[in-house]
Amino acid sequence: MNQTLIEISPSHTSSRPFICEITEGLRKHLGLSKYLQSLKINCGMHTVTCPVVLINEEHLSLSLTTNILDELYLPNHTFTLQAKQIDSAQIRLGPIIGVLTEIRTKQELSFGSIHDFCQELARYCHKNGCLLYIFSLKMYNKDHMTGYCFSDNKWIKISVPYPDVVHNRIHSRKLELSKAFLSVTTDFIENKIPYFNDRFLNKWEVHQILSASEHLIPYLPDSQLLESKATLEQMLHEKKDVFIKPINGSQGKRIFRVIEKDDQSYLLDFTTFSGEINKQYESFYQLFSSLYPRLKREGFLVQETINLKKYEHNTLDFRFLCHKKDQQNWKVSSSVARVSGDNQFVANLARGGSIFQIKDLLNKLYGEKDSLQLRKLLAELSLEIVEVICIQAGGEFGEFGIDLALDEEGKPWIIEVNTKPSKSEDDPKKGKVRPSARAIINYCLFLYNQK
Repeated sequence: MNQTLIEISPSHTSSRPFICEITEGLRKHLGLSKYLQSLKINCGMHTVTCPVVLINEEHLSLSLTTNILDELYLPNHTFTLQAKQIDSAQIRLGPIIGVLTEIRTKQELSFGSIHDFCQELARYCHKNGCLLYIFSLKMYNKDHMTGYCFSDNKWIKISVPYPDVVHNRIHSRKLELSKAFLSVTTDFIENKIPYFNDRFLNKWEVHQILSASEHLIPYLPDSQLLESKATLEQMLHEKKDVFIKPINGSQGKRIFRVIEKDDQSYLLDFTTFSGEINKQYESFYQLFSSLYPRLKREGFLVQETINLKKYEHNTLDFRFLCHKKDQQNWKVSSSVARVSGDNQFVANLARGGSIFQIKDLLNKLYGEKDSLQLRKLLAELSLEIVEVICIQAGGEFGEFGIDLALDEEGKPWIIEVNTKPSKSEDDPKKGKVRPSARAIINYCLFLYNQK
């Protein structure tokens, strides 16, 4: 089956509203019949069959009347798209890539934290013959899709074809558990439309999956689901220093750190909680009484604190972005070192952290030779983690953010796994498309070509 990048342009033939003009060069390139009289065109879930006029030119071009473009829900201007030959008189145009996320339209259009990233996706799609649009659950209508396409350096809302592939970038766990999300994803499944990343994975779910793999246990801090006061008391008694993390948390929010001192008093630190809360308690009872109102509304886990390597006295960790290349293989697309802000015990950028080139920072801490070995070890561990999760978690995943750290002896530890990683850790140079954007579209292309 031949596939190629072609130019599609509006035809201004008024006398014949349903006719397409195809160059001889494109006909040959796609392997269409030399006696071609009509052409069947598929795009998304839409199909048009129209008479053909062959143009004796060698460039790869297809002209469609406004009526045909409207039937296929394609833009009424010149653009590039990939074309596949289905048989001697039929082609498929695509891929049509949808990005599902929350969209705000009050004051100005915004796709939230991935707004700039979506522009990168769109620019890369333009170069590679893909039609990309952004849509929300509220905009979904399988009979008449609308979405935001990037054209002339701005987002415009237009009718679009039903997607061939969908990248799920909904940020709200609540929205992802809604009836609307279930209804939309059920439609995707019924219409055999692949979508990724399938869903959020909470911290406890990830811990259970990883701890079931014997070779990963040495890299996991001891963790327990906080089901009772006794769980916290026992962990503090054993470890003396623990984190309390929301299982559905992100960006370093709502994390506590508790230290049990030799005199059995307790020190408490926290990231983003507001209201009156002390930092020192004389008894476990006082500590838990203060914590309980903040812990009862959602699930938390208790995790031992590892004595991690620091950089200039600040917390240091590493974010590895991993992307799926095909049915089984993953790659590390980018990696950065993150250093916490002053007086912070998490290194997230959302909490005032800074990013550094991982090579430069590890060279400073360990020297070039050991730095190279550590970078390889961290990258290999990241890939091990995503492969295990993909096998055990179910669903389709194409992107993970893996947060790792090193202890004082240089041993790696698994800090967190993100199914929808932030796009602020690997900010691109101006006008550039970062590796993670290219990797996402390349995976969309892979899924499209598997259909």
